[in-house]
Amino acid sequence: MDKSDPQIGETASKKHHYLPRHYLTGFTNSEGVFFVYDKEKENIFVSSPDAAFFENNLNTVTFPNGGSSDFLEEMYTEIENQSWGPFDRIRESTYTTPIVLPDRMHLFLFLSFLHWRLPSNIAFAEKLSEKTFSDGGEFDYFKIASKSGQTVPKEVIEMLKNSKAFKKIFRQIIPFIPFYKDKDWAKRLGNWRFFYTGDNKSWYIVGDTPIIAREDRRHDIVNCLKEFMFPISEKILLINVEPPVGGGLSPEFGIEFNTAIIQQARRFVACQDKSFLEALIKYRGSYAQYDKTNTIIPGLFKMVQSARTG
Repeated sequence: MDKSDPQIGETASKKHHYLPRHYLTGFTNSEGVFFVYDKEKENIFVSSPDAAFFENNLNTVTFPNGGSSDFLEEMYTEIENQSWGPFDRIRESTYTTPIVLPDRMHLFLFLSFLHWRLPSNIAFAEKLSEKTFSDGGEFDYFKIASKSGQTVPKEVIEMLKNSKAFKKIFRQIIPFIPFYKDKDWAKRLGNWRFFYTGDNKSWYIVGDTPIIAREDRRHDIVNCLKEFMFPISEKILLINVEPPVGGGLSPEFGIEFNTAIIQQARRFVACQDKSFLEALIKYRGSYAQYDKTNTIIPGLFKMVQSARTG
Protein backbone atom coordinates (compact mmCIF):
# COMPACT_ATOMS: atom_id res chain seq x y z
CA MET A 1 0.00 0.00 0.00
CA ASP A 2 1.32 3.41 -0.96
CA LYS A 3 0.29 6.59 0.87
CA SER A 4 0.41 9.88 -0.99
CA ASP A 5 1.71 11.54 2.17
CA PRO A 6 4.79 10.33 4.08
CA GLN A 7 2.73 10.31 7.28
CA ILE A 8 1.05 6.93 6.90
CA GLY A 9 -2.62 7.10 7.79
CA GLU A 10 -3.03 10.87 7.42
CA THR A 11 -4.17 10.65 3.80
CA ALA A 12 -5.84 7.93 1.79
CA SER A 13 -3.71 5.79 -0.47
CA LYS A 14 -4.17 6.00 -4.23
CA LYS A 15 -1.80 3.54 -5.90
CA HIS A 16 -3.29 0.11 -5.22
CA HIS A 17 -1.31 -2.94 -6.33
CA TYR A 18 -3.35 -5.97 -7.35
CA LEU A 19 -0.07 -7.90 -7.40
CA PRO A 20 1.73 -7.08 -4.14
CA ARG A 21 5.14 -5.49 -4.50
CA HIS A 22 6.74 -7.99 -2.14
CA TYR A 23 5.58 -10.82 -4.39
CA LEU A 24 6.84 -9.02 -7.50
CA THR A 25 10.36 -8.72 -6.12
CA GLY A 26 10.71 -12.43 -6.87
CA PHE A 27 10.82 -11.59 -10.59
CA THR A 28 13.27 -8.68 -10.61
CA ASN A 29 16.94 -8.68 -11.56
CA SER A 30 19.90 -7.72 -9.37
CA GLU A 31 19.06 -4.05 -9.90
CA GLY A 32 15.51 -4.48 -8.61
CA VAL A 33 13.79 -3.96 -11.96
CA PHE A 34 12.15 -6.09 -14.64
CA PHE A 35 11.03 -5.74 -18.23
CA VAL A 36 7.29 -5.34 -18.73
CA TYR A 37 5.47 -6.29 -21.92
CA ASP A 38 2.31 -4.31 -22.67
CA LYS A 39 0.08 -6.55 -24.79
CA GLU A 40 -2.18 -3.64 -25.72
CA LYS A 41 0.58 -1.36 -27.00
CA GLU A 42 2.87 -4.24 -28.00
CA ASN A 43 5.95 -2.68 -26.45
CA ILE A 44 8.45 -3.52 -23.71
CA PHE A 45 9.65 -1.09 -21.06
CA VAL A 46 11.70 -1.18 -17.87
CA SER A 47 9.79 -0.93 -14.59
CA SER A 48 9.85 -1.98 -10.95
CA PRO A 49 7.44 -3.48 -8.41
CA ASP A 50 6.62 0.01 -7.15
CA ALA A 51 5.58 1.22 -10.59
CA ALA A 52 3.86 -1.84 -12.08
CA PHE A 53 0.74 -3.98 -11.65
CA PHE A 54 -1.40 -1.38 -9.90
CA GLU A 55 -4.46 0.76 -10.59
CA ASN A 56 -5.23 4.09 -9.00
CA ASN A 57 -8.03 3.89 -6.41
CA LEU A 58 -8.71 0.24 -7.24
CA ASN A 59 -9.75 -0.39 -3.62
CA THR A 60 -11.00 3.06 -2.69
CA VAL A 61 -14.57 2.99 -1.38
CA THR A 62 -16.82 6.02 -1.91
CA PHE A 63 -19.79 6.40 0.42
CA PRO A 64 -23.22 7.93 -0.36
CA ASN A 65 -22.31 11.10 1.55
CA GLY A 66 -19.40 11.68 -0.82
CA GLY A 67 -16.69 10.61 1.60
CA SER A 68 -14.15 7.93 0.71
CA SER A 69 -11.91 5.44 2.45
CA ASP A 70 -9.03 3.10 1.64
CA PHE A 71 -9.81 0.65 4.44
CA LEU A 72 -10.07 -2.19 1.91
CA GLU A 73 -6.49 -1.56 0.83
CA GLU A 74 -5.43 -1.62 4.47
CA MET A 75 -7.21 -4.96 4.93
CA TYR A 76 -5.39 -6.42 1.92
CA THR A 77 -2.13 -5.21 3.43
CA GLU A 78 -2.98 -6.89 6.74
CA ILE A 79 -3.66 -10.22 5.01
CA GLU A 80 -0.41 -9.91 3.06
CA ASN A 81 1.63 -9.12 6.14
CA GLN A 82 0.37 -12.32 7.77
CA SER A 83 1.39 -14.26 4.65
CA TRP A 84 4.88 -12.94 3.94
CA GLY A 85 6.68 -15.05 6.54
CA PRO A 86 5.34 -18.37 5.20
CA PHE A 87 5.58 -17.10 1.62
CA ASP A 88 9.24 -16.18 2.00
CA ARG A 89 10.06 -19.55 3.55
CA ILE A 90 8.60 -21.19 0.44
CA ARG A 91 10.28 -18.73 -1.91
CA GLU A 92 13.66 -19.39 -0.29
CA SER A 93 13.20 -23.18 -0.22
CA THR A 94 14.94 -25.78 -2.37
CA TYR A 95 13.72 -29.05 -3.79
CA THR A 96 14.89 -30.80 -0.60
CA THR A 97 12.97 -28.45 1.72
CA PRO A 98 9.75 -29.84 3.21
CA ILE A 99 6.91 -27.31 2.82
CA VAL A 100 4.94 -27.67 6.06
CA LEU A 101 1.14 -27.57 6.18
CA PRO A 102 0.82 -24.24 8.10
CA ASP A 103 2.87 -22.48 5.40
CA ARG A 104 0.68 -24.06 2.71
CA MET A 105 -2.41 -22.83 4.55
CA HIS A 106 -1.10 -19.27 4.65
CA LEU A 107 -0.27 -19.45 0.96
CA PHE A 108 -3.75 -20.78 0.17
CA LEU A 109 -5.35 -17.83 1.99
CA PHE A 110 -3.05 -15.44 0.13
CA LEU A 111 -3.97 -17.00 -3.23
CA SER A 112 -7.69 -16.92 -2.41
CA PHE A 113 -7.55 -13.17 -1.82
CA LEU A 114 -5.24 -12.62 -4.78
CA HIS A 115 -7.56 -14.44 -7.18
CA TRP A 116 -10.57 -12.24 -6.47
CA ARG A 117 -8.70 -8.92 -6.42
CA LEU A 118 -7.24 -9.38 -9.92
CA PRO A 119 -8.72 -6.92 -12.46
CA SER A 120 -9.57 -9.85 -14.75
CA ASN A 121 -11.98 -11.22 -12.12
CA ILE A 122 -13.49 -8.00 -10.79
CA ALA A 123 -16.49 -7.89 -13.15
CA PHE A 124 -17.41 -11.48 -12.29
CA ALA A 125 -17.04 -10.78 -8.56
CA GLU A 126 -19.38 -7.80 -8.86
CA LYS A 127 -21.93 -10.00 -10.59
CA LEU A 128 -21.68 -12.54 -7.78
CA SER A 129 -22.45 -9.83 -5.22
CA GLU A 130 -26.02 -9.79 -6.50
CA LYS A 131 -26.53 -13.25 -4.97
CA THR A 132 -25.85 -12.15 -1.41
CA PHE A 133 -28.29 -12.07 1.50
CA SER A 134 -30.58 -14.72 -0.01
CA ASP A 135 -31.81 -17.73 1.93
CA GLY A 136 -29.75 -20.84 1.31
CA GLY A 137 -27.48 -19.23 -1.26
CA GLU A 138 -23.76 -19.83 -1.79
CA PHE A 139 -22.93 -16.97 0.54
CA ASP A 140 -25.10 -18.02 3.45
CA TYR A 141 -22.07 -17.94 5.75
CA PHE A 142 -22.59 -14.24 6.37
CA LYS A 143 -25.76 -12.33 7.18
CA ILE A 144 -27.04 -8.79 7.42
CA ALA A 145 -28.83 -7.68 10.57
CA SER A 146 -29.96 -4.46 12.21
CA LYS A 147 -28.64 -3.32 15.58
CA SER A 148 -32.02 -4.06 17.15
CA GLY A 149 -32.03 -7.58 15.75
CA GLN A 150 -35.03 -6.93 13.55
CA THR A 151 -35.29 -8.01 9.92
CA VAL A 152 -33.60 -5.59 7.55
CA PRO A 153 -36.08 -4.19 4.98
CA LYS A 154 -35.64 -5.58 1.47
CA GLU A 155 -35.27 -2.11 -0.01
CA VAL A 156 -32.30 -1.46 2.31
CA ILE A 157 -30.70 -4.75 1.31
CA GLU A 158 -31.14 -3.99 -2.38
CA MET A 159 -29.71 -0.51 -1.93
CA LEU A 160 -26.67 -2.00 -0.20
CA LYS A 161 -26.18 -4.74 -2.80
CA ASN A 162 -26.38 -2.28 -5.67
CA SER A 163 -23.90 0.18 -4.18
CA LYS A 164 -20.43 0.44 -5.69
CA ALA A 165 -18.94 0.34 -2.21
CA PHE A 166 -20.46 -3.08 -1.41
CA LYS A 167 -19.35 -4.51 -4.75
CA LYS A 168 -15.76 -3.65 -3.84
CA ILE A 169 -16.15 -4.92 -0.29
CA PHE A 170 -17.52 -8.20 -1.64
CA ARG A 171 -14.12 -9.02 -3.16
CA GLN A 172 -12.95 -9.62 0.42
CA ILE A 173 -15.93 -11.82 1.24
CA ILE A 174 -15.64 -14.33 -1.62
CA PRO A 175 -12.13 -15.58 -0.65
CA PHE A 176 -13.55 -17.18 2.49
CA ILE A 177 -15.99 -19.43 0.66
CA PRO A 178 -13.68 -22.48 0.29
CA PHE A 179 -13.12 -22.48 4.05
CA TYR A 180 -16.87 -22.68 4.67
CA LYS A 181 -17.99 -24.77 1.70
CA ASP A 182 -15.16 -27.27 1.23
CA LYS A 183 -14.56 -29.43 4.30
CA ASP A 184 -11.52 -30.98 2.61
CA TRP A 185 -9.77 -27.72 1.72
CA ALA A 186 -6.80 -28.40 4.01
CA LYS A 187 -6.39 -31.99 2.82
CA ARG A 188 -6.18 -30.77 -0.78
CA LEU A 189 -3.04 -28.81 0.04
CA GLY A 190 -1.23 -32.12 0.25
CA ASN A 191 -1.56 -32.34 -3.54
CA TRP A 192 0.55 -29.23 -4.03
CA ARG A 193 3.85 -29.78 -5.76
CA PHE A 194 6.64 -27.20 -5.95
CA PHE A 195 8.90 -27.39 -9.00
CA TYR A 196 12.35 -25.79 -8.95
CA THR A 197 14.45 -24.80 -11.94
CA GLY A 198 17.12 -27.46 -12.27
CA ASP A 199 19.91 -25.03 -13.09
CA ASN A 200 18.87 -22.50 -10.40
CA LYS A 201 18.35 -19.90 -13.10
CA SER A 202 15.35 -17.64 -13.65
CA TRP A 203 12.90 -19.32 -16.00
CA TYR A 204 9.41 -18.34 -14.82
CA ILE A 205 7.71 -15.05 -15.60
CA VAL A 206 4.74 -13.25 -14.05
CA GLY A 207 1.66 -11.60 -15.53
CA ASP A 208 -1.27 -9.56 -14.28
CA THR A 209 -3.33 -12.78 -14.03
CA PRO A 210 -0.71 -15.19 -12.69
CA ILE A 211 -2.98 -17.98 -11.42
CA ILE A 212 -3.42 -20.38 -14.34
CA ALA A 213 -6.56 -22.34 -13.49
CA ARG A 214 -8.48 -24.80 -15.59
CA GLU A 215 -10.68 -22.68 -17.83
CA ASP A 216 -13.86 -24.46 -16.70
CA ARG A 217 -13.05 -23.71 -13.04
CA ARG A 218 -11.61 -20.20 -13.13
CA HIS A 219 -14.94 -18.76 -11.97
CA ASP A 220 -15.93 -21.66 -9.73
CA ILE A 221 -16.27 -19.88 -6.40
CA VAL A 222 -15.45 -23.02 -4.36
CA ASN A 223 -13.08 -24.91 -6.66
CA CYS A 224 -11.24 -22.19 -8.60
CA LEU A 225 -8.03 -23.18 -6.79
CA LYS A 226 -8.63 -26.91 -6.92
CA GLU A 227 -6.41 -27.31 -9.99
CA PHE A 228 -4.09 -24.46 -10.90
CA MET A 229 -0.51 -23.35 -11.50
CA PHE A 230 1.16 -20.32 -9.97
CA PRO A 231 4.71 -18.89 -10.19
CA ILE A 232 6.02 -18.44 -6.65
CA SER A 233 9.10 -16.74 -8.09
CA GLU A 234 11.25 -16.85 -11.21
CA LYS A 235 12.69 -20.15 -9.91
CA ILE A 236 9.73 -21.91 -8.24
CA LEU A 237 6.43 -23.01 -9.74
CA LEU A 238 3.48 -24.34 -7.73
CA ILE A 239 1.26 -26.94 -9.43
CA ASN A 240 -1.91 -28.26 -7.85
CA VAL A 241 -3.80 -30.99 -9.73
CA GLU A 242 -5.73 -34.10 -8.73
CA PRO A 243 -4.20 -36.62 -8.52
CA PRO A 244 -0.93 -34.78 -7.84
CA VAL A 245 1.99 -34.75 -10.22
CA GLY A 246 4.05 -37.82 -9.48
CA GLY A 247 7.08 -37.32 -11.69
CA GLY A 248 9.10 -34.68 -13.44
CA LEU A 249 7.96 -32.31 -16.13
CA SER A 250 9.30 -32.21 -19.68
CA PRO A 251 11.96 -29.59 -20.53
CA GLU A 252 9.42 -27.80 -22.74
CA PHE A 253 6.96 -27.31 -19.90
CA GLY A 254 8.51 -24.06 -18.63
CA ILE A 255 8.23 -22.46 -22.06
CA GLU A 256 4.60 -23.52 -22.37
CA PHE A 257 3.81 -22.22 -18.88
CA ASN A 258 5.32 -18.83 -19.66
CA THR A 259 3.38 -18.76 -22.93
CA ALA A 260 0.20 -19.40 -20.92
CA ILE A 261 1.10 -16.49 -18.60
CA ILE A 262 1.32 -14.20 -21.65
CA GLN A 263 -1.86 -15.61 -23.14
CA GLN A 264 -3.90 -15.20 -19.97
CA ALA A 265 -2.56 -11.76 -19.09
CA ARG A 266 -5.13 -9.03 -19.36
CA ARG A 267 -2.44 -6.56 -20.41
CA PHE A 268 0.94 -6.78 -18.62
CA VAL A 269 3.67 -9.43 -18.30
CA ALA A 270 7.04 -9.06 -16.56
CA CYS A 271 10.38 -10.84 -16.87
CA GLN A 272 13.89 -9.96 -15.67
CA ASP A 273 15.47 -10.90 -19.03
CA LYS A 274 14.40 -8.80 -22.02
CA SER A 275 15.71 -11.15 -24.69
CA PHE A 276 13.98 -14.13 -23.08
CA LEU A 277 10.73 -12.16 -22.90
CA GLU A 278 11.03 -11.21 -26.56
CA ALA A 279 11.54 -14.86 -27.48
CA LEU A 280 8.45 -15.88 -25.51
CA ILE A 281 6.35 -13.18 -27.20
CA LYS A 282 7.51 -14.43 -30.57
CA TYR A 283 6.72 -18.03 -29.61
CA ARG A 284 3.18 -17.10 -28.55
CA GLY A 285 2.89 -15.30 -31.89
CA SER A 286 3.32 -18.65 -33.63
CA TYR A 287 0.15 -19.84 -31.87
CA ALA A 288 -1.67 -16.69 -32.94
CA GLN A 289 -0.49 -17.07 -36.52
CA TYR A 290 -2.36 -20.36 -36.80
CA ASP A 291 -5.29 -19.24 -34.60
CA LYS A 292 -4.31 -21.74 -31.89
CA THR A 293 -4.03 -19.48 -28.82
CA ASN A 294 -7.12 -21.14 -27.34
CA THR A 295 -5.14 -24.39 -27.07
CA ILE A 296 -2.31 -22.98 -24.93
CA ILE A 297 -3.82 -23.39 -21.45
CA PRO A 298 -5.63 -26.72 -22.13
CA GLY A 299 -2.39 -28.00 -23.64
CA LEU A 300 -0.53 -27.01 -20.48
CA PHE A 301 -2.82 -29.17 -18.34
CA LYS A 302 -2.46 -32.04 -20.82
CA MET A 303 1.31 -31.87 -20.29
CA VAL A 304 0.71 -32.14 -16.53
CA GLN A 305 -1.60 -35.08 -17.14
CA SER A 306 1.18 -36.80 -19.06
CA ALA A 307 3.55 -36.22 -16.14
CA ARG A 308 1.03 -37.87 -13.81
CA THR A 309 0.53 -40.94 -15.94
CA GLY A 310 3.96 -41.25 -17.57
